[in-house]
Amino acid sequence: MTDLDHLREAIAEAHAAEASGEVPVGAVVVHNGKIIGRGQNRVLRDSDPTAHAEIVALREAGRHLANYRLEDCTVYATLEPCAMCAGAILHARINRLVYAAADPKAGACGSVLAVMNHPQLNHRVNVHPGLLAEECGTLLTNFFRQRRQKKAAARILQIGKASMTTKKKWSAKVDTDSTHPDEGLFNKSATAIAKALASKEVSPKGPASGMRMLNFYINRAGKNLSQERHAELEKAKEKLSALIEKQKAEAEKQKPRKPHTSAKSATKKVAKKTASKKSSAKLK
Repeated sequence: MTDLDHLREAIAEAHAAEASGEVPVGAVVVHNGKIIGRGQNRVLRDSDPTAHAEIVALREAGRHLANYRLEDCTVYATLEPCAMCAGAILHARINRLVYAAADPKAGACGSVLAVMNHPQLNHRVNVHPGLLAEECGTLLTNFFRQRRQKKAAARILQIGKASMTTKKKWSAKVDTDSTHPDEGLFNKSATAIAKALASKEVSPKGPASGMRMLNFYINRAGKNLSQERHAELEKAKEKLSALIEKQKAEAEKQKPRKPHTSAKSATKKVAKKTASKKSSAKLK
């Protein structure tokens, strides 16, 4: 088997780690062309901060050879070893290290630290980086992106539940008789949101109080809202604004119109004319 074949075996271990909820990193130890140790990240499952893929593989290889010295062995890893793993590889007297993706945050083979082949250490390892780097790097990037998205979605859900189930007012500055909308309303379409927030059941004082609730929710959710959801909520605001304007127009129509000349002012005018005539008559 070639280096490529052995690294593929390490990638298979990384996929198995990901399926178990671990960071997808895998490693294998090869001796005389045969895999004698396999490892994948197990820090979460074992509650063990040292259970990195390389360490797990080295332990299995040591048991296989009944020796803590793993001379003439090669370690294949999907990610550049950290300081702990690099130190273990040196202590085990590993002959070769083949790894795929560089680790710009914790790599100890030159990316962040230079533990491997440090000039003051008494062992040298033949290091071959970059094999299948793009594939392994994409595997890690996708894993962390999905994990961030899940955390963001969970935060939005918690904010939504807290906002829609709390018995307290939405905000100290919101003075309204509004009730609270049904759970999950803000995940619906813009039309459904606007219709509910304008209803008497949710907003006894009308759509204006519903608009305050919507603005409060958007401000609370903040950056946790996806672009699609934020756009839908903005559409709901536009629809509520239209309802508010319509309500104002209808209220203006219903107001009684004041006559141009009131009865009182007409009486005053008549009195003035009468007084003027009397004054004229006296002068004559």
